[in-house]
Amino acid sequence: MNILTLHIKNSLPEIARSIETFEAFAEDKALSQRIVYDISLCIDELVTNIVSYAFKDDKEHIIEIQFRVTEKEITLVFTDDGIEFDPVKKEDPIHLEHTVEERPIGGLGIYLVKKLMNSIKYKREDGKNILTLTKFLENSNKR
Repeated sequence: MNILTLHIKNSLPEIARSIETFEAFAEDKALSQRIVYDISLCIDELVTNIVSYAFKDDKEHIIEIQFRVTEKEITLVFTDDGIEFDPVKKEDPIHLEHTVEERPIGGLGIYLVKKLMNSIKYKREDGKNILTLTKFLENSNKR
């Protein structure tokens, strides 16, 4: 199987489950440790953001994460019915040139995802956020 679809609830404990599920999938596909590490960081960041900020109510929502592997790349597709948010349009933090002590807390997660992945695409369709991330498998040194 080269495709795995995971459905998680919008709760913080689901972050660990999504990463564990991905890591088991990645092990089965013999992905490199570098790829697994980079993508696990991205999953952690994105699911945390979705759970923390996407929903204005206290209701349960389902977040879908699809993992697809080909010979050349791995693609992750995050789908949620939260408020519209396009991380592709989010500007990179302007405070990166400052020392760690001078930087405000937060704002680096989306920047990190953009740097770790080869491609990030967003669309809003049928009231859902659909974020597609791609990482090339041939060259895992992209930073």
